[in-house]
Amino acid sequence: MKKITRYIDIDGVVIDTEAGLFDEYNRRKSMGENIKRLVYLQNLNWQEWIRQASIINDSINIIKEHDPSSMTFLTRIHSLNEGTAKIEYFREQGIKNSIILVPHTLSKSSVVEAKQSLLVDDSIKNLDDWSTHDGIPLFFNAEGTNQSTFKEQTILNENYPVISSLESVFSEETEEYCKRLTLKRK
Repeated sequence: MKKITRYIDIDGVVIDTEAGLFDEYNRRKSMGENIKRLVYLQNLNWQEWIRQASIINDSINIIKEHDPSSMTFLTRIHSLNEGTAKIEYFREQGIKNSIILVPHTLSKSSVVEAKQSLLVDDSIKNLDDWSTHDGIPLFFNAEGTNQSTFKEQTILNENYPVISSLESVFSEETEEYCKRLTLKRK
């Protein structure tokens, strides 16, 4: 079996950029302002927003413990400002891993080869797409539950193994899961 490529989502997996993200947007909408969600995201001060986000379950230190070539960040962005802020943040943290920016209009599987590659993501939609393209999906939830929250909607994960720490990405159990899924699809 070939070496597994590991792709790790950033938002909701490494740093909690999602908590409170739409509070200001919702406040402005409730006051009658005609603002589009995408425009709100594009105009957000991402440098400030990312720096105030909390690190999820010691993920930065876990990433630093592993060879930078052992995993690649695969993150969806809504603007170049967001992409720049993410890259700058991780470089300031001493993270040397590659970072692939996915335009919000594309799926992650359309940017990189999903087949026989692992994706750790907190979005069921992303994992469903990844699985459809013969990728190996691994659901991340910081509390270890089977729930994914996206656009204020909770979706139940019924299909994918759950991890709550990036340390699990390097476990024997995950390696076995990757092997089983790869062999099953041959």
